[in-house]
Amino acid sequence: MTSRAQALLAGFGEQGAIDTTCHLGQWPYRLTAAATADDLRAYAARHGLRALWVSHLATLTGFDTRTGNEALRRACDADPLFRLFAVVDPGAPTWRRELAWAADAGFAGVRLAPGDHGTPPAALGPVLAEAAEHDLPVQILFRLDDPRVRHPRSSARDLEIHELADVVRGAPVNPLVLSGLNRLERVELGRHLGDAVPAHVLLDLWHVNGPAFVGDTWGEEPGRWVFGSGFPVQTPEATMLQLATAALDDATRARIAWGNAAAIVP
Repeated sequence: MTSRAQALLAGFGEQGAIDTTCHLGQWPYRLTAAATADDLRAYAARHGLRALWVSHLATLTGFDTRTGNEALRRACDADPLFRLFAVVDPGAPTWRRELAWAADAGFAGVRLAPGDHGTPPAALGPVLAEAAEHDLPVQILFRLDDPRVRHPRSSARDLEIHELADVVRGAPVNPLVLSGLNRLERVELGRHLGDAVPAHVLLDLWHVNGPAFVGDTWGEEPGRWVFGSGFPVQTPEATMLQLATAALDDATRARIAWGNAAAIVP
């Protein structure tokens, strides 16, 4: 890494960002993509992060979600660094029980992974409504990896953007964070919604990064974006550098780095 990049990362660390897209556990398609609770703590300390939204990767590929959610609680619940998100599978007959359990157990929010769980888009609506009843924000993991380099044995299937637009259109007014869309998909989502994406719908950044000008456009919608790296499945420094170099005023940069996320989950 160049000295210039190191200096930019040091500047990013001074923001005290909140990473809204972190994972505990082992990503099954790459041995090095894994994180224990201590790995996540070291990652946060290295980059000056004030909080991590986290769920367990085992909830995406196991026979149930409860096992991974309980493992997450055991590993992270006592540490104020972490904001625990329970993964719920809308296709499981027990999803209402799991959601109620997560609310009673004090989870900060709920994550849905329709591409990994094979969830029909229409099945997401009832979960979004129920989560709103429990005052739990929802994060939809639209994708966790770039489909262009996805492992050939992966069964993940990204929703079509028009399907995601239908989900957003029917969702209650409750914080909803979309993870893993790229810039053009954000534009397409807006077109499907008549250029009126609801204010309670936010997007993370890990798959939006690219040429420098992409970050410059985030200032057009400062309340729309949250920092989310995808760590350890993704390399977080790319997203950090994108935010650090974007042509944004200090207030907008801080809002994207941590302010918007803190307004959802203090």
